[in-house]
Amino acid sequence: MSKIMTVGYVQSALQTLLFASDNLEETQKRTASGLAVESAADNAGYWSAATNMTSDQSVLGSIGDALNLGASKLDTAYEAVTSSINIMDEITSQLVTAYEEGTDRDALNGRISSLKENLNSVLQAATFSGDNWLYNSDEILGASKTIPTSFQRSVSGAVSLSYVSVDTADTTLIDSADANRGLLTGAIDANTLNSDGTATSRNYYLLDVDSTIATTGTSIAVSDATTSAELDDMIAVVGHLTDRLNQLASSLGTVSARVDQQTGFVKSLQDILDKGVGRLVDADMEEESTKLAAYQTQQSLSSQLLSLLNGHQQSTRVLFS
Repeated sequence: MSKIMTVGYVQSALQTLLFASDNLEETQKRTASGLAVESAADNAGYWSAATNMTSDQSVLGSIGDALNLGASKLDTAYEAVTSSINIMDEITSQLVTAYEEGTDRDALNGRISSLKENLNSVLQAATFSGDNWLYNSDEILGASKTIPTSFQRSVSGAVSLSYVSVDTADTTLIDSADANRGLLTGAIDANTLNSDGTATSRNYYLLDVDSTIATTGTSIAVSDATTSAELDDMIAVVGHLTDRLNQLASSLGTVSARVDQQTGFVKSLQDILDKGVGRLVDADMEEESTKLAAYQTQQSLSSQLLSLLNGHQQSTRVLFS
């Protein structure tokens, strides 16, 4: 009878030991990795969803990098345009001064030439990461400058991107390939701005950068031979160019604000996805630590019980031998 009872205790202790050992191994694995679902074998549904969300996080990270790069390019272009506006205001001031009798027009023209060179330098320097939105030297002018802002994943898993675009026809201020494509290198008809009642064009351009394809018209400059009517035309053209630069700065500022908002949204979305993945696959470390201590205790007690039962059986054999 004692033997039957002893065998029952041994079986119970062995079952408890095996149960504790199996669960202890699994709990130790979760505690070490911090994951409740480490592979598809643990939970196929949660693992698949978490994998897709992790992939989305990676794509969002790339979009965030592209947004930051685009924001830097926008900021560079914006600063160059605002600096150009200040230079244009100075050019207008020099042209207005040329109206006054007795002014040294050669000195004024020297100042205007210096301002033009400064304007050219500012726009050439408006480069970030090898990309200049304001100065073009390529034979073929691209249609637009684009910045990735978001992505969509279809039911089939295909990823498509959305972009914010800026028309290069609006941003190109200097074009060394074709002067007519640049706002400041192309010709402006003063008759459309300051009509004399005729249909005769009076074309003026501000900058000459030795473009491969030159524009036609008169360079904005003053000399003793410059008439008041010509000054009127040049001031009208420079004023028109300044207005266009103001519009461009406003447009760039609007796009920059949109990019900043999207950057914040992408960062928030990454945080949400990170929390979502954690909810699906992360282990509850407090709970797992409690289980670990419990299973270790069960394993230890079961081992001690087996040891006692084994000692009891040996003592019984000695007693009845």
